[in-house]
Amino acid sequence: MTLPERFRDATFESYEPRTPSQAEALQGAQRFAAEQRRDPSWPERVRQFIGMGRDGRPQGLYLVGPAGTGKTHLLAATYNALAPEVPCAFLHSSTLFRQTDPPQDFANRLADEYALCCLDEVEIDDPANEMRLAGVMKTLADRNVPVVATSNVEPEQYLSTQLGDGRMQRFLRREVREEYRVVGVRGDDFRRTREVQRSGRGWIGPSAATQRAMRQVWADVSGNARWGSFADLRRATTETAHTDLISDLGALDHLFVENVAIADTDDAFRLLRVVDALYLHDKAPTLHFTAEQPPKDWFAPEQHAGIARAVAKKFDRTVSRLHALCQIRTVEPDGASQP
Repeated sequence: MTLPERFRDATFESYEPRTPSQAEALQGAQRFAAEQRRDPSWPERVRQFIGMGRDGRPQGLYLVGPAGTGKTHLLAATYNALAPEVPCAFLHSSTLFRQTDPPQDFANRLADEYALCCLDEVEIDDPANEMRLAGVMKTLADRNVPVVATSNVEPEQYLSTQLGDGRMQRFLRREVREEYRVVGVRGDDFRRTREVQRSGRGWIGPSAATQRAMRQVWADVSGNARWGSFADLRRATTETAHTDLISDLGALDHLFVENVAIADTDDAFRLLRVVDALYLHDKAPTLHFTAEQPPKDWFAPEQHAGIARAVAKKFDRTVSRLHALCQIRTVEPDGASQP
């Protein structure tokens, strides 16, 4: 429930807005943090005590926009601006969805320990998970624990609304649109457009040429390194519990994966979970991979419909994070590489 090491230094001051909506989102997050630090007035305390609503502060902040616009940076900056004076939980939505106990029980445990919940990457691939999310949000609201959430998806675009679940539609309209500040964070993916230092490598092109390039790096690395195919990694995700797999990969210094290719929604979802975990892991291995196609073409939304399309939209975050982890180059058949 603690902030990942990658975001320990995230502040409002270090966020660089590049669009008007990003500037608005920065101001919204700063205002939200300031309101959480404010002591409620006596009338607000009375209203809260007798069950007539919250203490005047907003129930939540919902930052929505495409991958790579700085939503998680703003979420982490909010956490850093408030903790430890305001006890804050920080968790990825996958952590919430992996819980086996009732959502109300999980939310009550959170509320017993924390005064604010930072929830990263609210997702839309499963109506059951959305109902779990709704149960957690409702319980936290009842316990007066605000939520700051990030998502690539507008509340009205959740899968449950598309399937006609009237209860979920009413909840999203009432709880999110009325009780939360929904702020768009728009712009280009900074991970793909900004020059940053990346420790990993990705080689795109004919298999023989890309593997030769990756073998050269493999020969030069030191420490604990593992080489395998994407098929090996995919098999590991089916045979090993997710937390155990990420713990195993986290013990490596370098991870080399050859021939990444997405055949279906299941492949995309499994890779998505691994990349998310490595991106947020405090001691993730340096990632190296080869593929015949660039990541943006592995699982494009326009090629799918229904649940597969929802996963494909979410997969754009995986592509963005791969660009954050790896310097990706195209390799020609003769071995020459270019950006």
